[in-house]
Amino acid sequence: MARRGEQWGQMSAAGGLTGVVAAGVRDAVGLVLPVRCGGCAAPGAAWCPGCRRAARTPPPDVVVPAGGPAAWAATACAGPVRVLVTVHKDAGRADLRPELAVLLAEAMHRALATDPVLRTARTRGGVLVVPVPTARRAGRRRGEDAVGALATDATARLGDPRVGCRRVLRHTRAVADQTGLGRAARAVNLAGSMGVRAADLRIVEGAVCLLVDDVVTTGATLAEAARAVRAAGARHVAAAVVAATPPTRARPRSDQ
Repeated sequence: MARRGEQWGQMSAAGGLTGVVAAGVRDAVGLVLPVRCGGCAAPGAAWCPGCRRAARTPPPDVVVPAGGPAAWAATACAGPVRVLVTVHKDAGRADLRPELAVLLAEAMHRALATDPVLRTARTRGGVLVVPVPTARRAGRRRGEDAVGALATDATARLGDPRVGCRRVLRHTRAVADQTGLGRAARAVNLAGSMGVRAADLRIVEGAVCLLVDDVVTTGATLAEAARAVRAAGARHVAAAVVAATPPTRARPRSDQ
């Protein structure tokens, strides 16, 4: 198990090199194009001080469906944080990834310090960080697996060779866009849609896994990812996300 943890750590370190190259490209582009804040679009920085302060909002409780993993978030998915997550994935703003990685690493640290199984595995055998997979259609449209890259960067920030990241999950069938779907519809849309890659089955079997994603809304995605790694033999599953969507309050009916 110790060797397994070291191997995962090496995988994360390799991802860190990609981040260095990306940073160099970002700096070069910044000499030509003006940089705007990913939260409020103010010129001057990728993430302005005001939006950074807004990201310190305490996260709401993460609610997942029955059988889903316990999960921790760094902040609430509202205001500039919601915009930041959206433009990072859908507008190709890879320069925003370091800001999101800081937040995700914070949520991962909370999970690793709070969950007793994760805490023990971190000191004795290793924790496998598993990014929630990007749907194939979305990956082609965006040109990259944004969550996978974010997970690699956040894991590297932890600086722990016993916590390593590997993209072991994949979509086994097409899923519809989750936007606009309610809790029940999301669960149906995702049910049975993920699986562990055949080449990674031995890595997942008996592993203690920490699922990571950028946002949790209803928890359906985390629940399906947890089902998939458990089906492959994972011993324990928890989750960490950048931000959690605050619960919506039911609007009073007009006839009441």
